[in-house]
Amino acid sequence: MKNIKNLFKNEVVKKILFFFNENPNCIDTAKGISLWIGWDINIIQKALNQLVKEGIITSHQTASTTAYAYTNNKEIVKKIEKHVKSMLK
Repeated sequence: MKNIKNLFKNEVVKKILFFFNENPNCIDTAKGISLWIGWDINIIQKALNQLVKEGIITSHQTASTTAYAYTNNKEIVKKIEKHVKSMLK
């Protein structure tokens, strides 16, 4: 996993991380996340793919779609939560 601070430099990744930090039990598609965040689905999809590779987001395949959820790794979640809180001060 990259340095958490570096991930937050990308605006769309930052929005996704804020979204999942606020909604840790959410499972949604790229389209649904793009609607919540207000960014183009193609940009969201690229960012989600990056976050899946980093182990921050997990992808769940079904026959017709892919859904995304926050990692269950408590160490990663804690680091992101800490960084989000520091940004809101």
